[in-house]
Amino acid sequence: MKLKYSLIMSGIVVALGVTSASAGERETLSFGDKAPSASVVQTFLFPEAECENAKYQCLAVRPSTERSIGMDVRFQTGSAELTPAAKAQLEGLGQALASRNGQLKPGEIVIEGHADARGSAELNKRLSQERAQAVVKHLVSTHAVDGKVLKPVGVGKDRLKDAARPESEVNSRVELVRSAI
Repeated sequence: MKLKYSLIMSGIVVALGVTSASAGERETLSFGDKAPSASVVQTFLFPEAECENAKYQCLAVRPSTERSIGMDVRFQTGSAELTPAAKAQLEGLGQALASRNGQLKPGEIVIEGHADARGSAELNKRLSQERAQAVVKHLVSTHAVDGKVLKPVGVGKDRLKDAARPESEVNSRVELVRSAI
């Protein structure tokens, strides 16, 4: 049985649960405009971490599907600058990623920027890329996350969260995705 969780932060979506993505299945955990704790992020994205200090045989393994955390991290319209509220939302995520420094592969964590359908495709692609880069910059500068493991990708308006309402703000988000094995 597959479970679906939904985490969304204003403007940034880090999804953990099972949802279909163009690259295959993805488990997504969504938090909306809430800030996930470092322990929740750690448990969902890195279940194998439970075994690192075990003195017994541990059966936790790295997930075989992509996992993402969805957060609606809001940006001002047409802006890629993180607000103080957005930075606060990224706190637990930054802590969890920093705790994995030296244990993740280059590009293993993809920061996907998404946009709503307002504006041209070119503008939305550029803005979503800039927003993903702003999140990467924040995680690296504030939490000392290894920048090599983070890969910012601008998706634009190609994968709307709410296709029935293409201009809705819920479509403007950033998702953090841990690549599958």
